[in-house]
Formats: sequence, C-alpha cells, structure tokens
Amino acid sequence: MKRPEAKSQNFTTRSKAHRNAGETHLPLSNWLRMARVYNRMFDELRKRVSLECGCTLPQFDVLAQLYRSQRPLTFVELSKLLLVTSGNLTGIVDRLEKADYVKRRPDTQDRRVIRVMLTQRGVRLMERMIPKHQEDVKKLMSCLTRADALQLRRILGVLREGLQC
Repeated sequence: MKRPEAKSQNFTTRSKAHRNAGETHLPLSNWLRMARVYNRMFDELRKRVSLECGCTLPQFDVLAQLYRSQRPLTFVELSKLLLVTSGNLTGIVDRLEKADYVKRRPDTQDRRVIRVMLTQRGVRLMERMIPKHQEDVKKLMSCLTRADALQLRRILGVLREGLQC
C-alpha cells in the first residue's frame, strides 16, 4: 500500500511542478505559438500566391510595395520596407524584371542610384492579386471574432512597442 501512495505523491509533486513550469515558461510558449501560426499562415499564403500569379511570396511582397508606393523605389527604400538587405533584393528584382513585372531605371537626380518600378504588366497583376491576397488572409483569420482580432492587434502592438520595432 505504501508504494501506490508514494507514486501518488510523486505524481502530485510532478503535476504541481509542471503547472509551475508552465507559468515560468509562458513567454517561450507564446513565442512558439506565434512562430507556429506564422509558419502555417506563411506556407498557406506562399502556396496561394504561387498558384495565382506564379511568383514567390518575396517577389509578391516587392510587387505589392511598389504598387502601394505609387512611385519607383530604390533598393535601399525597398529593403527598409521589406526588412531585407538590398543584396537579397537583387535576385528577386532580376527575376521580376525577366518576367516583365518591373524595370530598373536610373534616378533622375543621381544616376548612380537605380530605381525599381512596376511595368504595366506588373500593375495589372497587382490590381488582380492584392484584393485576392487580402481575401486569402481574411479567410485564414476567419476563426477569430472581430473582438479577438482587435485584441490580437492590440496585444501585438504592445509587444512591438516593447521591442521598439
């Protein structure tokens, strides 16, 4: 009879320790959940963008930034908006230029600076794809109520401010 009690006490001790560890590791647990959700959404959006327009998500992001800006952007401006290095953008822009979605042109003030702009084909693609992409994101988040979505945005804003992003 003493053995079952010992096991029971040991289980109870471990359960309390597990609950306490859960509280101690709450930041890590939240981080892992955010990462998993981000990865799942990213994978789904990547598939949808690839099927709809035949480009990668990074290529789509470049096209979308150019479309939103309504003006040609330098590599430095694009890299700041997309949070990537301008070196990484070179290959992306090369492929978009080859597909006739963008073109490079020298800056009118400083010919050493190259600006990237949408071609007519790129504009037409974005006019079709941006509403579709917005709808895809909306569908992926449709499990959230409006109140949940607002609370999520507020909490992520607090986190962003805490990180000074």
